[in-house]
Amino acid sequence: MSKAAIVTARPRPKRRRRRFTAGIAGQYLALVLTVALTVFPLVWLFLTSIRSSADIFSVPVHIIPETATLTQYVAVFAEYDTMGYVWNTVIVSVATVILVHLLAIPCAYALSRFRMPGAMLIFGLLLIMRMIPVIALAIPLFAVFAAFGLLDTIWALILSHTAAKLPVAIWLLLGFIQDVPKEIEEAAQSDGAGTVRTLVQIVAPLIAPGIGASAVITFLFTWNDLLLALTLTSSKAAQTLPVGLTNFVSQYGIDWGAMSAAGVLMVIPTLVFVWFAQGLLVKGLTTGAVRG
Repeated sequence: MSKAAIVTARPRPKRRRRRFTAGIAGQYLALVLTVALTVFPLVWLFLTSIRSSADIFSVPVHIIPETATLTQYVAVFAEYDTMGYVWNTVIVSVATVILVHLLAIPCAYALSRFRMPGAMLIFGLLLIMRMIPVIALAIPLFAVFAAFGLLDTIWALILSHTAAKLPVAIWLLLGFIQDVPKEIEEAAQSDGAGTVRTLVQIVAPLIAPGIGASAVITFLFTWNDLLLALTLTSSKAAQTLPVGLTNFVSQYGIDWGAMSAAGVLMVIPTLVFVWFAQGLLVKGLTTGAVRG
């Protein structure tokens, strides 16, 4: 083999090591403090839930329980009968997510694609509705549901949460739909697809990350709501878990162990939901959508 046939690779430039400066140290310190302040309450909540009642009030306080026990979790279901609150919360949260997006997706699509009078006015009203605090809607919603005989029902919570979360979902999905190339829809319509079919089979899969983000936000705010549930319901048949947590507070004191166990049960579903929904946030919007 001749020397001319020998090809030598150019040496790769050495990566310059990033100097550890005071600014970088400050960033790491801020990150550690943020994580600690976020995680510590959850860790302490769990540790309290596995303590005995005597260990909770022991002095000095032990960070790690001397003896772990599940008696607080047993008390949550046996003494306080919390399962009914859990099921109500699941039903209200899931139904709200479904109903919000059944309405938000076509509304956002219409605002993005169709020329209609008053479209900008509608969009402005959506932005204004996002600024209205939920507490300002509590009394009007109470009066409306009382007139229709829906107070103290699951439907009162589902409809009220849908009305409160719908503007946010429409506003969020509108940006995702506007990023979808119109050429894709035109190609589908040239193949005979109607508006509904184009929305369901073409646009909806492409905005899956937006739907996932909107679903996570809607679910979390509905799951954690206390104000509307406390205002619109009065019996255990319709009350949700945040309202059920108030049962651990009585005139004789606070059952810290059982309340902590119920708090853990309330946090777990949200963590699981976010864990499985986060994949939608990283999928490509148009990967493989355009045919060559």
